[in-house]
Formats: sequence, structure tokens, C-alpha cells
Amino acid sequence: MEANNAAERDWSSLAPELLDLIAKKLTEVSDFVRFRAVCTAWRFSTPITNCSPQFPWILDKRGHPYEPHMLFYSITCSKTYTIHAPKFSGRRLLGTSQGYMLTDLWDRSSSQTTRQLCLLNPLNNHEIPLPASEFCLDAYWIGPQQFQIGEYVVCFAYAGGDCHRSAFCCLGQDKWCEFESDDDGFIQCFHIKGMFFRVEEDTGVTEVTDLTTGTLAFVLPPFEDYMVGANYYAVDALGDILIVFQHFESSDDSSDDWFHVHRLDLSGGSSPRWVKVNNIGNKALFIDLDSGFALEANDFSGVRANCIYLISTYCLVKRIDIETGEQELLHCPFEEAPRWFVPNLEQLQA
Repeated sequence: MEANNAAERDWSSLAPELLDLIAKKLTEVSDFVRFRAVCTAWRFSTPITNCSPQFPWILDKRGHPYEPHMLFYSITCSKTYTIHAPKFSGRRLLGTSQGYMLTDLWDRSSSQTTRQLCLLNPLNNHEIPLPASEFCLDAYWIGPQQFQIGEYVVCFAYAGGDCHRSAFCCLGQDKWCEFESDDDGFIQCFHIKGMFFRVEEDTGVTEVTDLTTGTLAFVLPPFEDYMVGANYYAVDALGDILIVFQHFESSDDSSDDWFHVHRLDLSGGSSPRWVKVNNIGNKALFIDLDSGFALEANDFSGVRANCIYLISTYCLVKRIDIETGEQELLHCPFEEAPRWFVPNLEQLQA
């Protein structure tokens, strides 16, 4: 009798509050999508915003331009996903943030070649076009790492003759803003919180320009233990601006790498500086060859606090404890230039 009752139960009539509770327990976005696909009632009772924060996937970045099928790997459930993203066909990947990919496509149909840029979410095929540009091919994305409405969302840096040029735009704008500066000796540029940072190779001195005024805001002395030739990454760490230094040995497995983290200290008023830290609290840093971002560890299943999750130059994925320096290799099935990608079903509104 009980078996017959179970077979006849109408699962589509579950209480909305119960569906909401179940949906928020699903830690993998693929399970959440399947849950909403069970029936119309479950889908309408479970808004996209109920999807729990996602542990970043690893994106297979090989191939330029991309085919419409993209490969992702989930560390938490050891699964590889194939996502059909037809709007991505023929485009190049420049960077990722908040579930969106910054992509470009060169348009040579007219007498003047232009670069068509857009933000694209491969999970829902939502696309946000950006103004066409005429920057050269070697222009590279410098952030910011969070796309925010009303703020600069896409910033490029590139060489232009004997000077350094930078271009910026906001969501909804129809043109790029540009400024130029002396390019001599600067090896890295990045954009965080409306500020443009340039690090001088020989000395480690950092010049910071306020993008709202285009003027030099302040100059930072070198990082402690600054070394020419080391890799370093800028991270907007949920309120803090961090620089992560990676000094690597000439080893195929990079097991002898060591890392230092520095935080921008503005408490000195007119004398801001970089301060070396070995504890970033409940945060975790995710860094690849393009950029870095931070997550609150308590908000994400499987994320360990005060750690760096690094996709290294050797295409290895490692978790590094910032305080102890202990390193752990994590499995990754991809061999060519993988990148971090945070799954996100929601749409940005331009």
C-alpha cells in the first residue's frame, strides 16, 4: 500500500518553501539546472538567484579561435562539462569575470579593420556588446576583475609608438576613453577600483593614476623582497588590493616555487605602501595567467581560507597555504593554458 502511495505522489506539488530549501543545498550548478528542469512548477518556484555560490571551474583555453563547444572541469565533483555556446564560435578569449568572458572578433569586412568586443556568458548565451575598437592585436586586458555597472568594466593597455596607451569603457558607453604615458621601463599594468597601476621593472616602484581625473595619485615604493623576473598578480580581494609574487625555480613541476602576498596600505595618508602579509583571513585567492580574484571561503563549499588556488605557468593547478607555504597539487585534465571560470546563471544588465 505504501509503495502504491509513493508511486502516485505528485512531486510537482511540493511546497515552494521546501523546493527553495532543496535548491539552496545544491552546490554544483549542473545539479541546480537539472533540478529546475524537472517540471514547470519546480522551475517557477526556483529562481536563478537561488543557485548557491559556485566553486570556480577550470576552463580549457586551448584553441584560437574557439569552436562553439567549450570544455570545463569541476574540481569539487571531478567532472568535465561540455557547454554549447554558439555565440562564442570564432572568438578569442581575453579574460573572465563573474561568469562572463571578455571576447573579441576581428572584423575585416570594411576598408578599416576593427575589433568587435563583447562580454559573453556561455551558460546562458547572454551577450553584452562593447564599443568597437581599433587597438592593435597586442593590446591586453588589465581588468578590472569585477564587472560593475557605472564603473570601468574593460580596460586595455598597449604600446603605441614611444608611449604607453590605455583604453577604458563602461557598460552602456558607445566609445572608449584613452590616455597615454611614458612607456619606458614599465612591465605590468593593472586596473583596480578606478586606479591604474604601473610597475617599473628595474626598481619595483609603482605609479598609480586616478582614472576619474587622469592624474598621478601617488607613487608606491618597491615591494619587500622585490625581484626582477618574478611573476606577480594583482587581486581585488573584497576590499583589499593585493599583489601576489611568485618566484619560480627552473623546474618542470614548479614544486620549488614560493609566494609572497602584499597588501596596499593606505592608512599612512600621503605615504601609501605595500605591506607583506601571511594571513588574509577568510579569503581565498584564485589566480591564473590572465588575472586573479578573491572569494569568501565560508560562502563556497570546498574553498579553503587563507590559500592561493593557482593555475601555474606549467599548467598545473595548486593550492598554496599562504601562512605555511605548503603546496598541494589538484587534478586538472587540461594541458594547454587553462583558466579559472566562476559559473553564473544570472545576467548582467548594461
